[in-house]
Amino acid sequence: MYLPKFTIERPESPEDAVALLSDDKDKHLVAGGTELFPRMKYGLCSPKVLISLKNRQVSSPIVTGEGTLILDTNMSLTALSTSSLVRKKAPLVAMAAGRVATREVRNMGTLGGNLCQESRCLYLNQKHTFQFSEPCFKRGGKECYFIPKGKKCWAVFMSDLAPALFCLGASVTIVGGNGVRQTQIEKLYTNDALNPISLKPDEIVTKVIITEKKTPFGSGFAKFTMRDAIEFAAVNVGVFLETQKDLHTCKRVKIAVGAVSAAPQRGVAAEAFLIGKCMSDDTLNAASQKIADTLKIVPHHGYSKGYLVECLKSQTKTALTDAVRVITEIK
Repeated sequence: MYLPKFTIERPESPEDAVALLSDDKDKHLVAGGTELFPRMKYGLCSPKVLISLKNRQVSSPIVTGEGTLILDTNMSLTALSTSSLVRKKAPLVAMAAGRVATREVRNMGTLGGNLCQESRCLYLNQKHTFQFSEPCFKRGGKECYFIPKGKKCWAVFMSDLAPALFCLGASVTIVGGNGVRQTQIEKLYTNDALNPISLKPDEIVTKVIITEKKTPFGSGFAKFTMRDAIEFAAVNVGVFLETQKDLHTCKRVKIAVGAVSAAPQRGVAAEAFLIGKCMSDDTLNAASQKIADTLKIVPHHGYSKGYLVECLKSQTKTALTDAVRVITEIK
């Protein structure tokens, strides 16, 4: 498969990139290109101009005087996963970044690209020149081949970093034609598979901001794929757990699940269940069951809903267990 013809612009700053996006030409941002270029090869999009974000210097992670961690969204996933500062201040982010695809993809892919990727489905992400004469919702039609007789697009959003950042209560800095704004990471996603990201056409996510966590905490990230490390996730789960000083009683917990719907989901019922409880194996099993019972799950990429429910239960238990283990090792 070949890329369609395009020209490329290399702005020196996000503000310059925004200026290039503001006119009416067919343009698209590109950082690592690991998600965009395959879609271009499939003919799912054919921008005439690509605006590269690779021409500016990437800032290293920094910690403010208040302990807030600030990440440049142009960081490669490899740099994110191996940074000693990220591993110390936000280990969940390093875990998730290290589970994305292969080393080659992580070397090219960026934090911002992973957060702002398109939704996917088994029907959509392939060539369409030889089959399916009627286009689906995502291609401008009125059919869903993914969910037969579906009345909307049922593609799923498969970022690994987004659930991790949901758990950490992160916020993002966005540069656009109307200036700079900051918003919670959860507001970046629309839960609409046709337009999964809430950015305006001339906006770019430039920074991720994570406030310091001072109580004893543990993190866990679990991901299931049919071919480990190669495929997009069938399901992924992030957990951030804070305990009382006894290191056994749950003080606060956040659980986020990705790759099973049009946006990452918080497991609020399971979170509420865990507050104030001793993190025993029976408690973790019950919380994992509650996640599987309460979250909305879309069958995708050949996985049945029943299969994904069991996967979700298993991966939640793994992520919770890892978070508890980290806290236990504090002793």
